[in-house]
Amino acid sequence: MRLFKSFAASLALLLASFSAFAQTREISGVVLDATDFPLIGVAVIVDGTTNGAMTDENGAFALRVPATEVILNVSSLGYETKLVTVPANQDKLTIYLSEDNMMIDETVVVGYGTQKKVNLTGAVGVVDSKQLEDRTSHNLSAMLQGSVPGLNISTSAGSPGSSGSLNIRGVGSIGSGSDTTPLVLIDGVEGEIDRVNPADVASISVIKDASAAAVYGARGAFGVILITTKGGDDKSDKATVRYSGRFGWEEPTTSTDYETTGYWSAYIHNMFWKADNANSKYIQYTDYDFQQLLLRINDKTEHPDRPWTVIENRNGKDTYMY
Repeated sequence: MRLFKSFAASLALLLASFSAFAQTREISGVVLDATDFPLIGVAVIVDGTTNGAMTDENGAFALRVPATEVILNVSSLGYETKLVTVPANQDKLTIYLSEDNMMIDETVVVGYGTQKKVNLTGAVGVVDSKQLEDRTSHNLSAMLQGSVPGLNISTSAGSPGSSGSLNIRGVGSIGSGSDTTPLVLIDGVEGEIDRVNPADVASISVIKDASAAAVYGARGAFGVILITTKGGDDKSDKATVRYSGRFGWEEPTTSTDYETTGYWSAYIHNMFWKADNANSKYIQYTDYDFQQLLLRINDKTEHPDRPWTVIENRNGKDTYMY
C-alpha cells in the first residue's frame, strides 16, 4: 500500500511537469540595429521576470516563454530599451533597436555641446545668458571678466573694440613665447570668442583642468571654452523677435593736456635726468639754446625774428635746433 502511494505521487509530479511544459513555447529571433547589423550581447528578458537570454554573434536568441501573450524587454548599452509584445501565435521575431542619443552623449561625444557632457571632464565653470544680460561691454571676452574663477582676461591695447587675451590657470611655461590661449569652440566649431554676438549666447562652459586634453587632444591642454548659442523654441508656432541695443563711447582715462612747448619739454626732461645721472644733461642744449626756446614759448605762429627752424654748425656738422 505504501509503495502504491509513492508511485502515485511520482506519477502526479510527472504529469504536473508535463502539463507545465505543455503550457510553454519557444520563441526565437534576431536583434538588429537601424542598418540591419546584428547586435551582440543584447539582453532579451520576459518583462517582469528573470527569464531571459542573450543574443549571439549573429544577433540571434532563443527563449522559452509562456504559451500566452508575453512582453519582452530588449536592452543593450548604447541603445534605447524596447518593449516588444509577442502574441500567442507568433514564434519568430525580428527586433530593431535605435541608438540612445543620451547614451552617446555620455560615452562618446564627451565635451561637445552641453553642460552635462563637459561636467565629465573635470573642473568646469558655467556662465548662462542671464549672467551676461546686465553686463555692458563691446565684446564677449570683456563680459566674461571676473565671471569665472581661474579665467584671466587681460588687454594689451586700449583701443576701442580691442579683444582681450584669455588665459586659464596662469602661464604654462616659465619661458617666453609659450602660447597658453585656451581652445574656443562655438557650437562645436573652433572660432574666435569676440566674433560671437553676446545676445546669441545661451551658455558658456569653461573647462579649467588639464583633463580636457583627453577629449580635445594637445590643443585643449590650456583649457577649453565651449560657447553654446541660442536655438529655436518649438513651444510656440509664432515667430519671436527680440531687440537689444546700447550705445556709448570710449576715451582715455588719463589727461591729454601734454606739454608740447620746446622749452618746458627740454627743461623738465633734463631736470629728471640730472637727478639720477650725476647732474649730467640728456638734451645737450646750452644756456643760449634754452634762452632762445624761452623766447619762443608763447609764439602761436612763427615770428619773423624767431624762426622755429634754425640750423647751426655744432661740432663740425650742421644741426637742426629748436
